[in-house]
Amino acid sequence: MAYFNHAFQKAFLGNSVAAATGTNSSALTSGEFAVVDANYDSLASGDIGAAMSKGLIMLAQGSLHPSDTIGNNPGHGGYSESTKSKGINGKYIRKIWHSCCAEPTPSVLEAEACGECFPCGYNFYFRLDVKGSPALRFLNHNAYTIADLGGYCCIDGQTHIDPTIIMAAYSDSLNNDPIVSPFIQTAVEYSIDGGATYLAYDPATYVPTTDPTDDNCAKLVVTGAYVETKFGDCSFDTRDHYNKEPVQLSGSAFYASSATEATDPTFSTCLDCVDVTTTPGTMSQTQGETVIRDILMTEAYMQSPYNQGNADSARIREIEGSEAVLSAVDRTKLYDRWYLLHSVPRFNNPTGVFDNDQYLYSISTLCGSAEADDVAELMETIAKEAGVIIEEDCDLA
Repeated sequence: MAYFNHAFQKAFLGNSVAAATGTNSSALTSGEFAVVDANYDSLASGDIGAAMSKGLIMLAQGSLHPSDTIGNNPGHGGYSESTKSKGINGKYIRKIWHSCCAEPTPSVLEAEACGECFPCGYNFYFRLDVKGSPALRFLNHNAYTIADLGGYCCIDGQTHIDPTIIMAAYSDSLNNDPIVSPFIQTAVEYSIDGGATYLAYDPATYVPTTDPTDDNCAKLVVTGAYVETKFGDCSFDTRDHYNKEPVQLSGSAFYASSATEATDPTFSTCLDCVDVTTTPGTMSQTQGETVIRDILMTEAYMQSPYNQGNADSARIREIEGSEAVLSAVDRTKLYDRWYLLHSVPRFNNPTGVFDNDQYLYSISTLCGSAEADDVAELMETIAKEAGVIIEEDCDLA
């Protein structure tokens, strides 16, 4: 570590927390987290200050392995030993930060039009662009499609088309597109009071008007809704892709006098009366998918690698107890995560480039759980005693 300026990383789980004083690290249950003193006994938040003033503290977690040996072979033992950090001196704690639970939000596009926006005799189109990691992985490029009215004939004397009919045609066209439809969900709403209130459009009961006024409004709502393929624990591979980035949507409405002209920007004209607004999607920040990979990396550092990629990997994982490690983390949930960065100085290091070994520890608990509150209290106490200001990235969704 002395030759590199990066930090050695270690991940801890907090499926339960020894928040009271006196539980030895050897008695921690599977996935139970604790802050321990020099005697490896757990510390309540109120006792951390005294322990730090006397010496070092450590982070500890009960082993995730159900058996101390592999196949009852004493030559392959020690798996039930608890996971521990290096001794932490409060003077050398450099940073403590907190990553809050960040639920993902989808990108939402709304296209709204009212009254005499769509005169008879023209072809009306709506271009929808789908961008982002899901589209790039699926197509190797961003996706777009052009929805059209689909051929609508006005009756004698009619001068304008009901906006709801236009939005419904756009919705049907988008839903039937083989490229874009896997990434979106659409809905159509209409209003008869100038957009003050909107109702869900039902083609079976809606009666279109042939003389739309400013009271007749319609809205097309497109929501990014891509769902990727995921594998269960039995075939889990750390190299599997897991998506964080939601699809991002953008769109524009235009018209032309023929379908041929719609493909030529020289002839097509933007529809200024269609108000298009887009709310960008946000990523989830603390997925269980990330937590399990960090835990497996920690296991590998402790000479307990996760077997994968071979025909018999599933059987080897069962023998080595890796299934219990996988089941300790819910990959479908979000986790509240704390990080502690500290250093161990080298006072006699004639050959090293850097004179401090750095260690970065993460502690993960399920969002909204009592364990998350317990860990927060412990970490806040450590930060207070070390004189470190806690940083948070809770607003970086």
